Amino acid sequence: MLPTVLDFISATIPTATPAGATTLVVTYQGQTSNAIPITIAVPQPQLGGVGVLIGSSTAPPDFEPYYPIMHNQTQKNVTPTDPAALGEALQVEVSGLGPDVAPTVTPSITIGGQTANIARVNVSSGGGREQLFFFVPQNAPIGIDPVVVTVAGVASNTVNIPVGSGPLIGFVLNGASFKSQNVIAPGSIVSVFGAGFGTQDNLSAFPSTNVSGLSVMFGITSAPIFALAATSGQINALVPTELPTSGTVDLTVQTSGGTSPAQTMTLAPAAPGIFYYTDPLVLTRRNAVAVTANTAWIAMPTSMANNLGLPTNCSNPPSVCGQPAKRGDYLQIYTTGLGKATPNGDPNGAILPTGMLAPSSGNPLYVTLVTPTVMIGAEQAPLLFSGVAPGDNGLYQVDVQIPSDVTPGDDVPLVIVMGQASDSTTIAIQ
Repeated sequence: MLPTVLDFISATIPTATPAGATTLVVTYQGQTSNAIPITIAVPQPQLGGVGVLIGSSTAPPDFEPYYPIMHNQTQKNVTPTDPAALGEALQVEVSGLGPDVAPTVTPSITIGGQTANIARVNVSSGGGREQLFFFVPQNAPIGIDPVVVTVAGVASNTVNIPVGSGPLIGFVLNGASFKSQNVIAPGSIVSVFGAGFGTQDNLSAFPSTNVSGLSVMFGITSAPIFALAATSGQINALVPTELPTSGTVDLTVQTSGGTSPAQTMTLAPAAPGIFYYTDPLVLTRRNAVAVTANTAWIAMPTSMANNLGLPTNCSNPPSVCGQPAKRGDYLQIYTTGLGKATPNGDPNGAILPTGMLAPSSGNPLYVTLVTPTVMIGAEQAPLLFSGVAPGDNGLYQVDVQIPSDVTPGDDVPLVIVMGQASDSTTIAIQ
C-alpha cells in the first residue's frame, strides 16, 4: 500500500487578485503553511475536466493523457473508441479565462489548426471554470488533432482528440522512453498512440501479427504485437528486424474499419530507450529499470522503494526489492531500440528474425552490431554486454560495471549513447 501523505485543494483565485508575483499560503485549524511563491497571469487559459486516461501513467511528450472534451449530444467523453466527427457539436471546460470573458472578451478555439465556430460560452458564477460549446470544423484534419483555446492572445495547453472514423495514428514513440517520435530502429519496441483500434484489449499478444482483426504494418510487413490496449488507444509492437537501418518506411494500422493514414517513420541503426520507473511522490524522477547482476534488486533510492511498496532490505537474489547500488557493482540495464543483433555480434551473422525469441539459454547470445557507450555520472562505465535479453525479442540488456569513482546519490545520471542517438535516466548509488 502506498503511503497517503499527499492531499490537494481545488480553489478559485479571486477575480480581484492583481496580476504579478505573490505568495500562496494555506491555513488549517489555526496553523499556517509555508508561503509558496506563485505568479498570477490574467488570462491563463487551461483545458481541463474529467477525462479518459490513455496509455501508461507516463504520457508521451506533448501528448496530453486526457481527452477532457465531450460530445454535446451524448454528454460522453471523446475517446479512442468514440471519436469526434466533422461538424459535430462538442463542449469543454476551460479555466483561467480571466474576469472579462464573455461578453467583453470572446475566446477562440482551433482544432488541428482550423478555427472552430463557438456556439456559446457559459460563464461560471465564481467557480473559475467556463464551458465552451463549439463545432468541429468541416476542414479539420482526419486524425489525432490538437485543440487549443486562445483568449486575449494567450494560448492554453494543448490536448488532442481523435477526429474521424476508422483507425487513426497520433504518435509513434520509443516503447521504453516515450521519446524519438517517428524515429525507429529495426528490432525495437514502439508504442503507437491513436484511436479507432477497436474495443477488445489483448495485453499479451506476442508474437501474433493480427489481434482482434488489427494489424500494424511497416510498409508491407506485418509487425508482431506485444499488447493491444484498444480502449485506451495504444499498441505496443515490434519493428521488424529485417527493415533497413536508413531511409523511411510508412506505418499504418489496419482494422475491419479501414486503414489509417500513413505515418512516415525514419529508420536508424539505433534509437535507444531505457525502460524506467516513476516515483509516485517525485513525479520528475525517471529511475532506470536496472538491477544488480543476477538479482531482482532494482538500483533505486530507498525512499522511492518505500513509495512503491517494495522491500528495501535486499538479501534474496530472486526477490524484487529496491535499494541503491554500490560502486563496483555489475548492473543489468533494460532497454529497447539498440538495433540489429547477431550471434555473438558477428557482422556477417544472421540477425534475430522478427517474432523469434533469443535462446533463453544464452547460447548463442545475440549481440548488437552497434556498441553503446554508457555513462554513469561523469564516468564511462565498462561495458560487458549489449544485446537482446535471452528469451526475448525487442527487449535489450546492457551489462556494465559501476565505476569506482562515481559520485553517489539518489539521482545519478545514466546515459546510453549509440552513434548520434542517446537516452538518459537516473539510478541510485550509495
